[in-house]
Amino acid sequence: MPALPRITVVTPSYNQAQYLARTLDSVAMQKGVDVEHFVLDGGSTDNTVEVIRKHGGHLAWWRSGKDEGQTAALIEGFDRATGQVLCWLNSDDYFWDDQALLRVARAFAANPDAAMVTGDTVLVAEDGSPVMMDMVWRPSARQMRCNMAVPQQSTFWSAEAYRAVGGIDPNFRYCMDFDLFQRMSQGRRIVRIPHVLAAFRLQPASKTATWGDVFRREVGICQNRYGTGFAHALAVKAVTMEIRLGAAWAELCALATGRKLPCLANARWEPCRAWVRKQHGLQF
Repeated sequence: MPALPRITVVTPSYNQAQYLARTLDSVAMQKGVDVEHFVLDGGSTDNTVEVIRKHGGHLAWWRSGKDEGQTAALIEGFDRATGQVLCWLNSDDYFWDDQALLRVARAFAANPDAAMVTGDTVLVAEDGSPVMMDMVWRPSARQMRCNMAVPQQSTFWSAEAYRAVGGIDPNFRYCMDFDLFQRMSQGRRIVRIPHVLAAFRLQPASKTATWGDVFRREVGICQNRYGTGFAHALAVKAVTMEIRLGAAWAELCALATGRKLPCLANARWEPCRAWVRKQHGLQF
């Protein structure tokens, strides 16, 4: 078995102390893999620094001070990275169990040609209770040209691919993940592993809940990068439906093989999303 790669986890943070301890602990508890974890806090005015000092004994480096926002913090963190595999974990999200990063490292070791490895994400309510599953089936560069085909929280990529495309584009405020994954995936392989890797917390202050206009504008930039016009719009719709059907198929396959999923609602289907929006007062 090839040597397992080091994984660098970057966590941008701002005024989310109430969630940050679980984020930090979820990284600290990872077993069997070399993990480098950075926290870049934008000068929080809550007790974030106290939480970092209490729960951040495993950190390779952290800082707290005014910065230019999430995108700038991510760029700064990845510029410091020494891992062969990279990811980011927002300060209100967390890895699902203590084997998550070991599974990722093994997937990269077994697939040295892979630029990206992705898995399943659980969308949880503010109190951490599971409400939806984000699952994909055979994500591809073709899909990424049209839509965000993988969940950010459970997606990891090679440092080589990241640097080859020039890293994160500082002009994106919200869809820096869609933009980055889209560029990295072109001409490269994405590997999916059938495990829950991370939890994405749905809470009123999250960007998913509050940045609708920014989201729509930046998604449009990514979706129109490889084509415009009526025919391209139809292609985007077709690929979006393909991704949704793939999500349903991934869930059915999981259940057929005896996997116990944290919940059954599928995040790629609008009726499920509408129900969650109503229940939790969110916009996404």
